[in-house]
Amino acid sequence: MADDPTSANLPVPQPGRMAGARPHLEVRAGPEKGRSFRVAPGVTVVGRDPTCDVVLTEEAISRQHCRIERSGDQWILRNLSSNGTRIKRKEVEEHVLSNGNEIRIGSKTRLIFVVEEVTRETEGQAQFRPRTGVAAAEPEDVEVEPETEEAEQPPSLFQRRKALFIGLAVYLMVMVVGGLVAALYLKGCGGRGMQGDTGIPRLSLDERIIQAGGFTPLAIDRTSTAGIWCIDARGEQVLVPHEDLRTGKARRVPGIRQAINVEYLTREEHERRVRAGEASESYPYVLRNPRSRMLADQFKRQAIEAYLVCNMPGNESRLFMAVRGFQQALAHYAMRFLPDPAEDKMRQDATKKLIDKVYDLYTQAILLESAGDYRRAAGTYEKVLAYVPEPENLISRNVSAHFSALRERVREEGRRNR
Repeated sequence: MADDPTSANLPVPQPGRMAGARPHLEVRAGPEKGRSFRVAPGVTVVGRDPTCDVVLTEEAISRQHCRIERSGDQWILRNLSSNGTRIKRKEVEEHVLSNGNEIRIGSKTRLIFVVEEVTRETEGQAQFRPRTGVAAAEPEDVEVEPETEEAEQPPSLFQRRKALFIGLAVYLMVMVVGGLVAALYLKGCGGRGMQGDTGIPRLSLDERIIQAGGFTPLAIDRTSTAGIWCIDARGEQVLVPHEDLRTGKARRVPGIRQAINVEYLTREEHERRVRAGEASESYPYVLRNPRSRMLADQFKRQAIEAYLVCNMPGNESRLFMAVRGFQQALAHYAMRFLPDPAEDKMRQDATKKLIDKVYDLYTQAILLESAGDYRRAAGTYEKVLAYVPEPENLISRNVSAHFSALRERVREEGRRNR
């Protein structure tokens, strides 16, 4: 296509050759300056969380800040953070990347999206070289920073290898620490694995599917009639049939983020899902009613009021009320963002605070339970319930089950110690 910004830079394959592209991200500024990260063929998640494909340590970067996914011959950048992702200093929610694009995240980190041409001779080995039309000139969509006294030099070969050794050392350290944590966790679980003594599945920050046989958890991408498409650790798509979920060959782990960011459904769509067995009658959802502007304004006012008092002691549940109120307002406005940028900033801030608070408390409770400190673990689970006072929410149901089981264990230990 002539209008495709990505294909415009692709060289025409010569007869007898196989051509392709190998993209990667070069860090030009920030704590990881000088490093280079490969972009996976499927989906690449960039963020501060250790489970991300591209892990960056700047504190202003969100746990999962943005993602790059391939669609045909294009690489599409999607923003996942309320802190924003910028291309040419402009915040974007979705952007088709081209060779040389500068991606700004956090306060200091700058990434350059670079695509190398891959050519393979019919009787030779693969060769890699920068795509034509980019190396010879400054890319149009990369902003040139003002010159300083010392020009920024590209990393040397020694620096690249040094970064590789540091990366290997960090990887080995993470593996060792992960093994120790897993051993401690299994000890606390009595050898029963992921489900612990209570037999209740754990929640996670993102919804995942765990397959039988010890496979790596798969991040859920989308649902289809054939099954649930997931992304594995290599960024490749894996199909998990619905039958595997019904027969127990795979287990779906509900996610904290998904439980808070509920779907917007029309009443007809919700009733259809209930009839088809795809949703529970009482499962949390937000009814979409775009014709009611009056209701939208009412929900927004209630949400803003809850947001303004949620930081006061004893008002933990107000943060959840603010998030749900903003979600109801969006559903009735039939918009993705609130019309007023200042009010929409409140919505994003409330949602981020709630997710972070629930995630931190839940993680703390799991560690306490794994260490055998059941009394403090039960108390921490109880704090989670104060932040999610919605009885039918996945978080509330899961945490309530853990809380009840641990409280019973505390009673049993008290009876044995008498």
